[in-house]
Amino acid sequence: MKVYLLTAAGVIFLSVIVSLLIPEGKLHKSVTFVMRLICIFVLIQPITGLFNIKETTEAWTDDFFDYEYVCGVYSDHQSEQLEILLQKEFEVDTDCSIKVEYIEGEFKPTEVGVELNQNNSKLIEEIYAYLDGLGYINITVYAKSS
Repeated sequence: MKVYLLTAAGVIFLSVIVSLLIPEGKLHKSVTFVMRLICIFVLIQPITGLFNIKETTEAWTDDFFDYEYVCGVYSDHQSEQLEILLQKEFEVDTDCSIKVEYIEGEFKPTEVGVELNQNNSKLIEEIYAYLDGLGYINITVYAKSS
């Protein structure tokens, strides 16, 4: 309450000083009008608190975003890109699946699965090391079973 009273007194004092410094004319009328509006807004601020007019961004963002859908789109896109990357790096056809989750305000890959069309343990180890070097977690690289 003390802060509110000091703010209101300061705005009113500033309004008086500005209206005394501005010369008479069209500019004086406009500035006086704007300063009065500011004073009115400051004075009615506690009334808006009675009606709980607040902006809650967390509730607002949760209502408008479907994080599961966005995670699915990111997962599909990153899976396709990883397949392309592994094709360029290792010249091997793979089926990749990356699981992306929304954690602490960010979309993060939480699981990576790579299925090779051939059974080559050395290649499996190389791909695993490569993905680990890229910073992926929960990596699973395996050969396609016949």
